[in-house]
Formats: sequence, structure tokens, C-alpha cells
Amino acid sequence: MNDRSSWESRKLRYWAECSGQSRRTGLRTSHPAPAASPAQARLESLALEQLGTSPDLCAHPFGIASLSSTATSLTLHLDAYLGHKRYSFPEHCLSQLLPAAPAPGSDDDPHGIPGLRMSGIEASGRQLHLHTVKDPGQTATLVLALPKGLTEDWADIERRHRRWCDDNGLRPLWTDSQLDGVESRHVNAYPSLEASRARRAAVGSGLLRRIALFHTATAFYRVQCWDDGESWKIDARTAHPRARWHDQLLHRLCHPRWGLPVRVAHRFCRCAEPGSPFQWDHTCDFYFDSNTGNDDPIYLRVHASPEGHDYDRQFAILHQVGAPLGWMTRAFPEQAVQHHDRHRQAEQLR
Repeated sequence: MNDRSSWESRKLRYWAECSGQSRRTGLRTSHPAPAASPAQARLESLALEQLGTSPDLCAHPFGIASLSSTATSLTLHLDAYLGHKRYSFPEHCLSQLLPAAPAPGSDDDPHGIPGLRMSGIEASGRQLHLHTVKDPGQTATLVLALPKGLTEDWADIERRHRRWCDDNGLRPLWTDSQLDGVESRHVNAYPSLEASRARRAAVGSGLLRRIALFHTATAFYRVQCWDDGESWKIDARTAHPRARWHDQLLHRLCHPRWGLPVRVAHRFCRCAEPGSPFQWDHTCDFYFDSNTGNDDPIYLRVHASPEGHDYDRQFAILHQVGAPLGWMTRAFPEQAVQHHDRHRQAEQLR
């Protein structure tokens, strides 16, 4: 294999791992994960913030099975369900993303992303097109695509969400042509927060455009992500006692050609050291610096322990929501499960 074909192969692999799509789909741009325009980056970072702390497990991180991107558009292919009761994940997305004014007289903040509007429903009801009116004259588009196995379409889901808003005294804003006064006052009330979000928008957008890495290049069974006002926090849980797989993620996020403009500045991790014990309940911490001079744009924390110290619930939920069997085998290796059971039994005998 010559240098050119090897480079193309690596590029295709990076694109497939970032997008969650097969390499056979091919590259649609010259960059595996093209950077978003400023307005698009702001929209995507807000979307990641809203979807990054889903209350329960989905088949893929944040319920995003795959994606495709351009400088001014991002298409997210969604999972169908979340949680052991199989709640509609597309409806959960609407509750998190679409703006609605709070009930009159309440002190609540507006729901959703201020200025986000519904452009229309296309592809026989399978695609919901959203845009923002917060940045006049700048194009920013988010497309939510339903999974093939889901029988209802976006019109049904949007109608049901609108009824929920009406029943709870909320005023839907996602069909208004301009920014509502409630949204403007909310945005203007926190100028420092808006400024800090704008500074970190490119990092949030870059993470969202590489979100499939947390499913394809790692063995994390749960990932949460949020902007805490100072940096992007990523909290991951793994069923591997040595918290393995995080180095693959670090390599791809910091890739010199296609990754984010960041590097790992501080590493607190002993799981890769020679003779490291086969252990549970430890955490690996990684602090990132920006190559452009900003401090701590990302903080990654990896927990080597199951939630609730029991795998039964995670197995059941992921099976319910349709997680791929091959990925579940990688995320929950038999050796790790057996070791966890022995470790837990030994603790109970103390």
C-alpha cells in the first residue's frame, strides 16, 4: 500500500468512527469532520449541552446513532428510545431543544434553545429541519432524522409535544418568525454566560461532530457531557476494570490533522502502568489545553465502575433500547463482569 492509499484509508476510518457510518458511504468533504461556521457552531454546542445529560441510557451516546455534517448543517440520526420504559427519544429531543415560554407568572427560564425554529418536515415525515433566528443573516441548520423502525413521523411527535406544552402552561415558540421577547430577555440577562459559551462553541461543536467516537473507538457504556461555564466536562463509565480504551479516544480527539485543536495537558491515570492491579472503583482524569491558547477547554473523567454496582440494569436497558449486540459484548466483556461479581461478593463478606 502506497502512502497515498494508506492516508486515504486512515482518513476513511476516522470519518467512519466520527460519523458512525460505514466507510463504504465514502467521504463527502475533504475533511472527515469539517469545522462548523460560527453560527452553526453556536447552535451545535447548545444542542450538545441540551442532549448531553440524557436521564437514561440509549443505544448510542446521547441517542445519536450516526451523523453527517457540512459547515452550515448537521444531520443527526436518532435512536428510537431511551430508558427501561422505552420512552420516545425523538420526543425527548423536542422537549430539550424546542423553545417554549414558561407559564405566566412563573420564574422559570424558557425551555429549549432560544431562537431555534422549525423550518419544516421533509423526507416523508422522517426529517425535522430546524434553524436559528438568533443570528440574522447567518445560516445554521440542524436536521433530526428518525430511525427506520419507528412507525410514527415527526408530525405526530411534534403534535404530541405541543399538547404537552399546552397542558403544562407553556407557550410554544418554535414556529415564530422572530426572536420572542422572553427569549431576548433570557439571553440578555446573562451576558457573561453567553460570551463564555460563544468562546467554547467551536469545541462543543467539534465534540458533537465526533460523538460517534464514544461508541466506535471506546468501550464506554454511558457518556454524559455538559458545559459547566468554564470548560466542557465529559463523564464516562466503563465496565473494564483498568478503564481501558480511553487512550484510543484521546488519540482521535487530539489527532494532529483531523482532531480538535487540543492536547492532553495533565493526565492522572495509572491503569496503563506495568503491573497495574486489576481493580474497580478508580477514576482516570484528563485535562486538555487548547492549541490556540485557551485553558482547560475539555475535562474527561473515566470511571471504572458500573452505576449502582450492578450490571443487570444496564444490560436490560441497553437491550430494551436496541443497542447493537457486538458493541455490548465489547462494552461488557465477560472477564470484567466475572471479576466485578467476585469483587462485589468479597466486599459483602467483609
